[in-house]
Amino acid sequence: MQRARFWILCAMGALLVISGALLFGARHWAVSAKALKNILPADVDMRLDNLVLSEAGEEGRTMVINASSAHYYKTDDLFILKDVRAKIVTDTGDYKVEAESGRYEQSEKKITLDGNITVIDNQSGVLTSDSLRFNFGEGRLISDGPFCYSTPKLDLDGKSFVFHTKDKRLEVEGRTYMLFN
Repeated sequence: MQRARFWILCAMGALLVISGALLFGARHWAVSAKALKNILPADVDMRLDNLVLSEAGEEGRTMVINASSAHYYKTDDLFILKDVRAKIVTDTGDYKVEAESGRYEQSEKKITLDGNITVIDNQSGVLTSDSLRFNFGEGRLISDGPFCYSTPKLDLDGKSFVFHTKDKRLEVEGRTYMLFN
């Protein structure tokens, strides 16, 4: 009986060590979902705390996403994020982003944010919205709902917009108000 307990404890210890190594590896390799896909079986979903994801794109664009917690769904290559903080660097500017929640589609390089979103750019501009999508591959920032963008020189309120980061082109839809300070 003692021998059986000893072997069970050894097996449990080995499983604990392997699980810890996989979790550490998943956090370490979280910067590349390709690495996650390679080490996990097809049907494994994970919960991660203090997740950091990063992407590098064309023309020096980078994106680093921090989340206090996340669920990774391997079959969809999808991260569901809580308490999101992100830094996006493009050739036209830097953006600091905060949101209550979000989802990151790794294969599409798209992040969708929800809840009290704030985006601060390097021109002292502050964008607030309840819904925001960033297509990293295409360099487009999209708000499907009401937004407010404030700078020291003007305030812009509107129904929705598409901002093309590559050429700094803004398309605003619906009734829009612009106030000059």
